[in-house]
Amino acid sequence: MNRRKAIKTEKKLLKALKKEAKTLANQPDTAYDKEIISWTAPEYIRYRKSWVWYLLFTAVIWVSSILAYFYISWSFAMALLAFELAYLITELKHPKIVKTIISEMGIKVGNKIYQYGRIRAFWINYNPPYTKSLNIRVYNEFLVDIEIQLGNQNPVEIYNFLSTRLPELQGKSEGFIKTLERLFKL
Repeated sequence: MNRRKAIKTEKKLLKALKKEAKTLANQPDTAYDKEIISWTAPEYIRYRKSWVWYLLFTAVIWVSSILAYFYISWSFAMALLAFELAYLITELKHPKIVKTIISEMGIKVGNKIYQYGRIRAFWINYNPPYTKSLNIRVYNEFLVDIEIQLGNQNPVEIYNFLSTRLPELQGKSEGFIKTLERLFKL
């Protein structure tokens, strides 16, 4: 019975922290803006692709759609074409440059705040020029792992500070899906 109450109380606390983060996100000069370490970097890595890449991508999708149509899977054929259209539209957008602030209270990325109480663990993927990111695992989020680009920031400085406040997931490296994204420039 006590364990259930503790879990329920912890969930309420995490919900309150998330609500606080949303209300403070757009307010200037909060405790999360008092930086210890800060940097700016793109919100995600956008890979350069040649016209050959786009041509091959379109050809693969169209051939797959035609095959799906001939195998009487019209809905899958339409889904592939819709995926291609959506992907090409999102490719037109450039990543925003966001400011990341590590403070005594938590980590602020753009307008999103992650209090230390909501962060389960962190790890740094640093293998230039391929990956340079700070990753955090957050409680009570839809996407549990959040990747923050480091840009030109010194990862040792970030590690030294965060290791005093958060547990590190040791041995964690770039996942299989991220490796595929990088290799195929997705």
